[in-house]
Amino acid sequence: MHTITEKIGIVNELIAYMQNPDNQAALTAKNFDPAPHIARLQGKLTSVGNLTSEQKQLEVQKQNKTAEVQTTAYDAYNDASGTLDAMMGLLGKGTTEARKLQTIRSRVRKHDTTTPPAPEPAAKP
Repeated sequence: MHTITEKIGIVNELIAYMQNPDNQAALTAKNFDPAPHIARLQGKLTSVGNLTSEQKQLEVQKQNKTAEVQTTAYDAYNDASGTLDAMMGLLGKGTTEARKLQTIRSRVRKHDTTTPPAPEPAAKP
């Protein structure tokens, strides 16, 4: 299978071949008009170029959205972590209630068959 670059190269080479006056004369002598094929293939190359540009824009959008997701997740974690610390402080460090809160952080990082991972958030409809 050819890469996209190779495919485009083949199309460009074929167009160049058909545009060569000597090759055009040989093709025309055999009742083959290269003009419509050249136009069609050039149009397809234009489409490939347009789609490639659109694909690059989408890649940039994806990178930006990934950064936005990471920033928002970091903000949500910091907020939850601060709330957790405040609740533990209110309940009194070392109390049974505070220890229950401490397990929230440890369950997310350490889980096995006896300690399942933290639940995933519910899917939004």
